[in-house]
Amino acid sequence: MQHSNIHLTATEISNLWSTYMSDSMAVCVLKYFIAKVKDPDIKPILEQSLMISQRHLQTISQIFIQEGYAIPQGFTDQDLNLQAAPLFFDSLYLHYIKQMGRVGINAYGLALTLSVRDDIVQFFDLALKESTALDQQVSKVLLAKGIFIRSPYLNGLKEITFVQDSNFLDGIFGVHRPLLAVEVTHLYGNIRTASLTQAIAIGFSQAATSKDVTKFIMKCRDLMSKHMATLGHKLRESHLKVPMTWNDAVTDSIESPFSEKLLMFHMNATLAVSLGDYGASLAGSIRKDLGMMYALLMTELATLAEEGAKMMIKHGWMETPPMVTDRDYLASVNKS
Repeated sequence: MQHSNIHLTATEISNLWSTYMSDSMAVCVLKYFIAKVKDPDIKPILEQSLMISQRHLQTISQIFIQEGYAIPQGFTDQDLNLQAAPLFFDSLYLHYIKQMGRVGINAYGLALTLSVRDDIVQFFDLALKESTALDQQVSKVLLAKGIFIRSPYLNGLKEITFVQDSNFLDGIFGVHRPLLAVEVTHLYGNIRTASLTQAIAIGFSQAATSKDVTKFIMKCRDLMSKHMATLGHKLRESHLKVPMTWNDAVTDSIESPFSEKLLMFHMNATLAVSLGDYGASLAGSIRKDLGMMYALLMTELATLAEEGAKMMIKHGWMETPPMVTDRDYLASVNKS
């Protein structure tokens, strides 16, 4: 099919641009992980992930060139220092790829449903399939090594029942009903994400070279610790286990493998993922106390993410995303 007369939609452009930015960062991170990994079972997964991200960059670049659009600068080898000592132990690499795969599945699935042009649909369809296959591959290795973090087991339903009391929705004051399985799912998933974010922030705070970047990343680290405690309390109330943390997967290195720009972009992107997860959790949690909790956590995350965005703008690190043409500005220029 010829695409010369079919313009890209705003949705297609924004999803391609966001994918390029994320994958250009991923290429830098994965190159560093591959250079430092020691486990022969983990290295092939990292190499496969790198190949996928590099192929995405190539395809998107070709599309933008054909459309006459500027290719984003994103991140390059100038943002990477392969000579830096290992910042993390091998186990974190697996959990990182697992998380990256989950984010990719969500993003590519949404982009696929919102894309129209045939070549864009094919691109995101393949990206979704690759992320799904990679996720399954990572899960097998995590299970084989005994470090797969399972959600709690629940007793199965013995009979069908229906809710009889509106107190089913309560939970703000006094005794509240047990957690629903879907509410446990959200709590558990959010704790795992917060734990990985905290471990990454610990490493990045050690490696950052400027005071303001270090201070911001430490704020991210401490906020994730607070959120893990809040989320974990809800599980403990129902006598359920809380997922393990990965703080011990960080080495004592203070050599930075990445530029300050990449560190900040990575942390802000991670905060954005958590913010989206909290939004989905808010929609999927019926008990009122959980809804209030997620609303508060989202507010705290959004405030910190805004601080990070302002820092990136201050240092000239935020690349301008695609945006609508400013018609008022165009109407005002070259007027006598």
